[in-house]
Amino acid sequence: MATSTTSNRFAHRMLSLHRLIKNNVVASLLGGHRQTTPATAVVDVDALLLNSSMPSAATLSPPFFLVAVEAGSFVRGFLLLALYPFLRVLKHGTCLKAMAMVSFCGLRRNEAARIGRAVLPKYFFKEAAHVEALAKVAGESPKEVKVAAVSRTFPTVMVEAFLRDYVGFDAVVGREVKAGYRYFAGVMEDEKTDTTMESLVDGLKQTEMKNTCHYPKPMIFHDGRLAFTPTPAAALAMYIYFPFAIVLAIVRIAIYAILPRRMTGVAAALAGVRVRVTGAPTSAVDGATAGGRLYVCNHRTLLDAIAISSALGKSVFAVTYSLGRLSELISPIPLLRLTRGREEDRRRMALLLARGDVVVSPEGTTCREPYLLRFSPLFAELADEVSPVAVDERSTMFYGTSTSPIDKCFDSVYFLMNPRPESSVHFLKPVPTGGQNSSIEVANQVQRVLADALGFTPTALTRKDKYMLLAGNEGTVATKKSN
Repeated sequence: MATSTTSNRFAHRMLSLHRLIKNNVVASLLGGHRQTTPATAVVDVDALLLNSSMPSAATLSPPFFLVAVEAGSFVRGFLLLALYPFLRVLKHGTCLKAMAMVSFCGLRRNEAARIGRAVLPKYFFKEAAHVEALAKVAGESPKEVKVAAVSRTFPTVMVEAFLRDYVGFDAVVGREVKAGYRYFAGVMEDEKTDTTMESLVDGLKQTEMKNTCHYPKPMIFHDGRLAFTPTPAAALAMYIYFPFAIVLAIVRIAIYAILPRRMTGVAAALAGVRVRVTGAPTSAVDGATAGGRLYVCNHRTLLDAIAISSALGKSVFAVTYSLGRLSELISPIPLLRLTRGREEDRRRMALLLARGDVVVSPEGTTCREPYLLRFSPLFAELADEVSPVAVDERSTMFYGTSTSPIDKCFDSVYFLMNPRPESSVHFLKPVPTGGQNSSIEVANQVQRVLADALGFTPTALTRKDKYMLLAGNEGTVATKKSN
């Protein structure tokens, strides 16, 4: 109740600010161009992004640490963490410049932009204050008024995607980090009001009309390895745990790859891996038709099929579109790589189904948030009925999915590096595929059944939508490189 009241008061204050300055800000900047440029409300968003009116090294370090680790490496992140005691005694401006130097120096510009688009919005959604109230300001101000965000703390590349694409600002201007043609130099430029205002006006000129989307937009896709907010204390705990995490992952992989199946469940539980099973799997295909059962699940990690196999107590075939060599080598169940050619994939899946049970994830890619992507209808053409399986997972330190072509082969390893990796498997009632319904209608029905069981939201988004947002490609490049 108190939070709602605070957000409403914040929104009212910001709307009042619009009314006060909308008729003179741009006029003062552009002089005689007032006729062609809409009135503008300028909002200082630093207090929102930091959730604090008194920024310190502790509140500033998490987003810069994410840039250092996700765009750079764990070594770069460790360097930034090691400097934290010294950063605490520096003045605010000097502290910012030091963090920017460590985080950005030598980074590719396109990789830093990818992190700003794919990783940092998730952090700001969790940590920023009054996101909905500020989105209301950005979206419900008068049509003729443009709403611009200015940050005097963060580089533009870190905050622009969050503020423009998710919160709804028409233009975003932050601090600038010097860069060459492809790489950042790491030097944060001094704050200059004239330069900031010129950048703001240029951004507004590129916005022809006010966006009519509803804000804040839901976050469906995000990337990065770290599943926690990397405060200095949490980051230090991660680095202390990291060597043990590698050993744990090796032990857990060995349990599934070497031990007999009847022993893996108990051994994995002793090693900290938990698989929760609910519902009763259907034991056999109806009728006298030989072959296996087709299990259709949503896609959370590359270990979904292994969790289902463990729940069934027997081996199954798994088909996937993106399969790295490492995942193929350490998998305890047979994996089949699909080609994205409809007829060839149909032939391959039919052959597997004739030999035994098959697990397929029609989404074609993983989704971390509580949403289901569009289901490919091919599975509905292969059997008289399918068995939906609702799968979920819990990661507390490392995400077990990635769109990076370099890191993708380690997805399963990172999931097993979590202190207590957890998967849940819920077997649902079979869904018939025959009758008058088309394969597309059956696919949509199965998607809704799984969404209802998980409490997720079904969408029409696809693998291509995910990779275009997070990686800037259609997903085929990352797949090829991970093969």
